[in-house]
Amino acid sequence: MKKSAIIIALLIISITINAQTWIKTDGGTAFRFISKNEKGTKVIPNMILLADLYGTAKKVSNPLEDTVIFNSVSSDKPFYIPTEQPGLQNIFYKLHAGDSIEIKIIADTFYNKTFSSPVPDYVAKGSIVNLFFHVQEALTQTEIEQKSREQNTPLIKGDSLRLKKYCDSLKGVKKLKNGLRYKILKPNPTGTMTKNGSMVSVKYKGWLVEGDVFDENIKGEPFKFVLGMNQVIKGWDEGLRLMKTGEKCRLIIPWYLAYGSHGNGPIPPFTSIIFDVELIDIK
Repeated sequence: MKKSAIIIALLIISITINAQTWIKTDGGTAFRFISKNEKGTKVIPNMILLADLYGTAKKVSNPLEDTVIFNSVSSDKPFYIPTEQPGLQNIFYKLHAGDSIEIKIIADTFYNKTFSSPVPDYVAKGSIVNLFFHVQEALTQTEIEQKSREQNTPLIKGDSLRLKKYCDSLKGVKKLKNGLRYKILKPNPTGTMTKNGSMVSVKYKGWLVEGDVFDENIKGEPFKFVLGMNQVIKGWDEGLRLMKTGEKCRLIIPWYLAYGSHGNGPIPPFTSIIFDVELIDIK
C-alpha cells in the first residue's frame, strides 16, 4: 500500500480512538485534532503546507451519500496548500508538522470563500464538507524552492548544459553576477538610458535555446511596460536597465530569472530562454 494511503487510512481509523473535542471557528467551521506533534515545525503565516488530504461532501443526487472531492491517495502525491486559505488559515496557524486533524466546513463557505468558486453541481449546497488533513511538512517559500530544485536536479543540469553550449557559440557575450547574459546587437551611444520607473516601448522575439520561437511582436505594436515594477520577468527588468533607446540587445535569461520552476505555456519549467529586444522609446 502506498505511504499516503496508509496515512489516510490511519487518520480515519484513529478518529474513534484519539480524536479530541471539536473546536469551533468563525463561519460555522469546526475542527478537532486526531493526533498532535508539538515537536514539529510550528505553522506560521505565509508558509506552504505539504499535506495528505482526503475530503468528502454530500451528493446532490443522494444527500445521505458521500462523494469524494479530494484524495491525495489516488496519485500518491501530497498537496501543496498555502496557509493563507480564507476560512481555514486560523486553523492552520494552530498546527505543527506531523499533526492530523479533521475539519467540518459548510460546502458553500468552503467553495465560495476558500476557493472563490461556486459549489459544484454534484455537491449538495448547505451540506457539510469533511476534510481529513495530515501535515507532512510546513515549509517557507525558500524551503519550497530548494525542495523543488533538489527534486528537479536532472532538468536543471540539462538546461545548464544546453545554455552553456549556446553561449559558447557566441562572441561578445557579457555575464552579470546574477547569471543574466547579454550582447548588444545594435548600439546607440547617443540614446537615452533607461531607469526604474520609466515607461519603455519594445519590440522583441523570444525563443528557447533549441530555437523554438514562443513569442514575438516584431510586426506588431511595441509592447509597453514600466521598468522595475515586476510587470515582466526578472530577466527583462534586469536586461532593459542595460539599454539605451535605439539599441537592440540579446538577453540570455537563466530559468530562475525567467519563468522559474512553473514554466509558462510553451516554456517548460526550469527552462532558460532568449530574447532579442529593441528599445523603441522611453517616457
